[in-house]
Amino acid sequence: MSSQRFGTFEGVFVPSLLSIFGVIMYLRLSWVVGQVGIIAALIIIIASNMISLLTGFSVSSIVTNIRIGHGGAYSIITKSLGAEAGGAIGLPLYLAQAISMAFYVVGFAECWINVFPQHSFLIVCLLAWFFILWISYCSARIAFRTQYFILGIIILSLISIFLGQKTSLSSAQPTGTPFVSSGNFFVAFAVFFPAVTGFMSGLSMSGELEEPKKSIPIGTLLATGLSFVIYLMLAVWLSLQAGREELVHNTNIIVDIGRWPALVIAGIMGATLSSAINMCVTAPRTLFALSQSKVFPLLKVFAHRNKKDEPTTAILLTAFIALVTILAGTLNQVATILTMFFLITYGLINFSVFVEQWIGIASFRPSFRVPRIVPLAGWVGCLSVMFLINPVFSWIAWITIGILYMALMRRKTVRFSPDVRSGLLIFLSEQMAKAAARLPYYPKIWKPNVAALITDLNDFQRAFSVLDAIVYPNGRLTAFCFEQGKKEGASGRIQNMIKPFAQKGIFSEGITLAQGDPACSISTVLQTLKSTHFPPNAFFCVLPESGLVGGPIQQVVQQASREDLGIILHKQGQVITSTPQRINLWVRKGSPNIDLSILLAIQLQRNWDGYLCLVQAVASQEESDDATAYLARLGELMRLPGDLGIKVLVGDFAAVLGQAPQADINIFGMPERPDFDFIHKCSQGIKTSILFLRDSPHESAIA
Repeated sequence: MSSQRFGTFEGVFVPSLLSIFGVIMYLRLSWVVGQVGIIAALIIIIASNMISLLTGFSVSSIVTNIRIGHGGAYSIITKSLGAEAGGAIGLPLYLAQAISMAFYVVGFAECWINVFPQHSFLIVCLLAWFFILWISYCSARIAFRTQYFILGIIILSLISIFLGQKTSLSSAQPTGTPFVSSGNFFVAFAVFFPAVTGFMSGLSMSGELEEPKKSIPIGTLLATGLSFVIYLMLAVWLSLQAGREELVHNTNIIVDIGRWPALVIAGIMGATLSSAINMCVTAPRTLFALSQSKVFPLLKVFAHRNKKDEPTTAILLTAFIALVTILAGTLNQVATILTMFFLITYGLINFSVFVEQWIGIASFRPSFRVPRIVPLAGWVGCLSVMFLINPVFSWIAWITIGILYMALMRRKTVRFSPDVRSGLLIFLSEQMAKAAARLPYYPKIWKPNVAALITDLNDFQRAFSVLDAIVYPNGRLTAFCFEQGKKEGASGRIQNMIKPFAQKGIFSEGITLAQGDPACSISTVLQTLKSTHFPPNAFFCVLPESGLVGGPIQQVVQQASREDLGIILHKQGQVITSTPQRINLWVRKGSPNIDLSILLAIQLQRNWDGYLCLVQAVASQEESDDATAYLARLGELMRLPGDLGIKVLVGDFAAVLGQAPQADINIFGMPERPDFDFIHKCSQGIKTSILFLRDSPHESAIA
């Protein structure tokens, strides 16, 4: 059963045009002209319609690039910014459309009561509501054909207005004078702007158009352009026909001007009725698209269609929401915030087009092309108008959508369509990387970017807490290992190893190397990583229990040194506490490795919320006082924690290793050339975990 039934005129042009020709045109435009004068009023009309026109161009561009499907604006945002963004704006947009139906029903009833004051306001509302529900439930085609009749009435009412006579008080203002009052321009702008927010009513019928890529651009732009011209003509005509006082204070001035007032009243009723019908037809299509996408599982019941292909359950819910709103009588309180949701929707459509143009993806090839300034100006215009109308409600609307978006992100919604979010982030990263590459590097900006060699999974798991404390929260980790066993399982193993880092928000990636000469393979990896935009600045390796002297490890360390990487060798030891807290940093006066040692000691102390102690070994008691003073000055110079511990040990270095304060990890600097005899000596003297470090040109602890 095909749902593609409507053409450009019936499915897009007429619904959009009737949504623009609403009560503001009949009952508020005269007030705007009287309040600010014809010149300012024309500026307001032009500025408002420019935002609509720019958004219409953006819509035209994006619908000629995608298979839009059901949901109109919701579908566009979903396919551009993702299911979560679509859901976050789609639900408020649907509610705004449903509640807007209540506004138009009440507007119709108020006009009816002005003509027939003896009738009950509530009964008129209920009868109008039932009539709209009935024709919408029966068929969208019937509803749209009803709008032909309403369009005819509106045309006749406009003819009546333009053939009208000057009012009795028109002599209070010289005919045709472009008067300028002291009225608040921005207040008048806020009053008028909702008149143009209905220009995309036809877009919501996207899933039921014969040719949406053709109908939406033509219908939307024609409706926007024609209504723009009529609003300009009507504003000028009003300024010629009545004085300022009448325009400001007589809300029915447009009826009084009309040659046949009954036709003008019928036009007002028709405008409100057609807008209500539009909302009762288009809002359920938004809900239907939301339910089909399964973004909100509770909405799946509204994906039902009857034999006539109408979303009947969605229509009933829409009518029910409108009825509750009518009975609650809280329309004035929520009117402004509903306008905000429409503006956010239009703004995000502009933003989507701008992003896809900006990042230069090959998949964005619309047949309707617009300059990049068009969607950008539309996006800025929508944002500006939001905060111009009401800053408080603007923030409420954005916060509401933000909360929904975060909630959907936490639910890990199934992403059923491609979007450009990752492309945007990659593009921004590329631009920032290019900019950073043009600037010199200073050690002050150092943060751990570690290339970690994994030779044994068990050793790596035991070293996890140390490596995690080194790179968390803003460092980066590139782990690489050699294939073991079946080739197809190697990549999975490395990804499982680094998964805990990624879950904590650490930028991490894994590389699997083919079996071969370890030193040669690792040398190739390090040289390759050094040529990337974010090259590593440190090499991490867990020392095996055997083979400390010479062998592949020594070759790898030497190669890492040649690549100007800081060296971090981790020697497993006894576990003192389940939660590491105490760190001993061994310091030698004049050591060339003080910078990396202090930086990593601070990282460990912060992430473990631990206690840092500076330790130094001296040959004689006479040197003890000088060493203590040196360590104190070092702690102050390096801005180390206030509870810093200081310990000076007297005696032969190897002999005093066992006298060091109890700690979960000890940190030693290494000589310029790898000295594995020294590593072995320290490992024998201290049974806890040890880090052996050597500086590179990239660190500065004092910067």
